[in-house]
Amino acid sequence: MSRTTFHFVAPLVALLAVGSLSAQTCVDYHKFNCQRSGDKRFSINGQSKSAAVQVGQATELNIIVYRGQDYRISLCSDSKILGENIGLRLVEKVREPRDVEETVTTVEAVLDSEGNPTGATKEVRSKRTKRVYEEVTKVIWDNTEHEMALEVEFSCTATKRIAIEVIAPGADASKQKRSDRQYDIGCAGILIEHMPTPGLGF
Repeated sequence: MSRTTFHFVAPLVALLAVGSLSAQTCVDYHKFNCQRSGDKRFSINGQSKSAAVQVGQATELNIIVYRGQDYRISLCSDSKILGENIGLRLVEKVREPRDVEETVTTVEAVLDSEGNPTGATKEVRSKRTKRVYEEVTKVIWDNTEHEMALEVEFSCTATKRIAIEVIAPGADASKQKRSDRQYDIGCAGILIEHMPTPGLGF
């Protein structure tokens, strides 16, 4: 598999959204069902995790990837329930600035022809630009653009937080109505492996 280099910049935390199936049922699913890399230099990363996944609902695992490391991320799941063509994406959530215009209302005294206050007031409206920050999701890798591959390898050039998103279509999704599949829940595991990025060149 070809290795991809991602340019990463900042740190984070790990979290997994869990479906309504008992977490205990799926807790070690990745340990027994996900296939290890054939490259013995890869070690299992402690951020690997399993969870109950509901058909049609996005499940997300937030992890930290570190500068100077190569990563292999692979997904395994109960295909009888969750289906074969499971969506797998690596995304980055960043806060980006945006300038918005807003109307500001102030109360001012009414002056007479000589510039003296009359005791009356009036509302004055004006426009001002305000900077706000919005969370934007940037897709780093999407398996729909890679023949629905359930594994990806990449090298990190800086520490970064990313989210691994999983969405299952369900078994025989093309033959079933969405209402028949929406409560199907099965186990899925995300196996994360890492190793120091090999030195290349002279």
